[in-house]
Amino acid sequence: MEWSKFTRLFYLCAAFFLGGVFLLPDRPVTAGETHSPPSYNSSRYLEDYRYLKDPARRTDFWDPIKYIPLDDAGTVYLSLGGETRQHYESIRNENWGATTEDNNGWYLQRYLLHADLHVGDRLRLFSQIQSGIETGRSGGPRGVDEDRLDLNQLFMDFSLLSSQNQNLSIRIGRQEIIFGSRRFFNYRERPNLRLSHDAVKLMAKAGRMDVTAFAGRPVQIDRDYFDNNSGNEHSFWGLYTVTDLGWTFPQKLDAYYIGLNREQARFDQSTANEVRHSIGTRFSGKRGGLDYNFEFMYQFGSFGDGTISAYALASDTGFTWELGGDSKIRFSLRADIYSGDDDPNDADLNSFNPFFPKGKHISQLAATGLINQRDLHPKINIQFNKSWFLTLSTEFIWRDSLDDGIYSIGNGLLKTGQASRARYVGTQPEVELKWQVDRHLDIKGIFIFFDAGPFIRETPPGNDIVYLGTMATYRF
Repeated sequence: MEWSKFTRLFYLCAAFFLGGVFLLPDRPVTAGETHSPPSYNSSRYLEDYRYLKDPARRTDFWDPIKYIPLDDAGTVYLSLGGETRQHYESIRNENWGATTEDNNGWYLQRYLLHADLHVGDRLRLFSQIQSGIETGRSGGPRGVDEDRLDLNQLFMDFSLLSSQNQNLSIRIGRQEIIFGSRRFFNYRERPNLRLSHDAVKLMAKAGRMDVTAFAGRPVQIDRDYFDNNSGNEHSFWGLYTVTDLGWTFPQKLDAYYIGLNREQARFDQSTANEVRHSIGTRFSGKRGGLDYNFEFMYQFGSFGDGTISAYALASDTGFTWELGGDSKIRFSLRADIYSGDDDPNDADLNSFNPFFPKGKHISQLAATGLINQRDLHPKINIQFNKSWFLTLSTEFIWRDSLDDGIYSIGNGLLKTGQASRARYVGTQPEVELKWQVDRHLDIKGIFIFFDAGPFIRETPPGNDIVYLGTMATYRF
């Protein structure tokens, strides 16, 4: 494999960042701080601000709106919050040159506001609105770039049973859904607009086990005001369990079943109605500096007149060295196999379906998705102090089957596999530098180069991709 000048530039930039960041001072701690408020969660409905009932713990500027008591006892309260993300993005040869070329890049804005109402221990209402704006992109906004204003989430939680070791509750409404390590069920943080579902979840907890039964439909984005809807053509259902075993290996065990119905599903083989059943398990945990995350899934069902037989093997293993103070470094290796179809001329389908995958699990660019793919992804995460973080990685990508194409992170077909017998897709090095200014604000700079392999070259357009992005996120 021949390394291009852009690959060499990547490592020069990485060396520059690595040398410069060591000279940057840590952010000072304000004198007199006695309590450290928790970090914001990407899933804002998981945050709990009941600790602010104690006035002594209200140390942040936004604390007055994070816990607003509505009765004398403080058991009925409202929490308000939000987020803005300002994102400049430039991609040379997007989709290897298949889209309109944009030499100047474009500007993406995302705004999220939420209100979280708790009525005692039984009832909760959570709402979140979302607005996404795109400016300056040649060819106009992509499907996940722009939505003037709409409901991202609006759900009700009702507790049916609550005791010290047992809990049973139901969640109904529009909601973001995450499971496990979010490989296959995620809220789509990487694009400008997040993904939500119109769904119902029955959630039970007993001792060390959590069980969730669910059914829903993904929300489709329209760009006007409050016009997003989910339709019958795409639905899912299932059962997901997580058990904290408390052992050395595995520490946690996930076991699940997920069903999927998708009308007019398009794969390289053909387009047909898809009914898919998936059974899977995940082993994860940490011991000392070692962490591990292995996931296995098998899928069966029907695709038009044929049958489905597909699988995924995914792993992420790392080791973290504590360097003293707030400094540490993690070396990790992700290795995955997602099956592809092995015969385009029969009715049966072997292409894996990754449901709603986590794009940032791959990279900010995510040039290829999780269908018909094998990959190795070594990575180095360096935390210099509380404020500065550097990530260096390189992903190596192959096709699993030579009779299937490659797909986007949104599961759309990008290139047919019928025009080339080459297996290697490409090499993707990446560098990301993050400055955590304070609890509310973080700023990132990202550089990615996709060095097109033989398969991309033999299925024009087959250009290398250069990605440059900057991102500032403020949460409150």
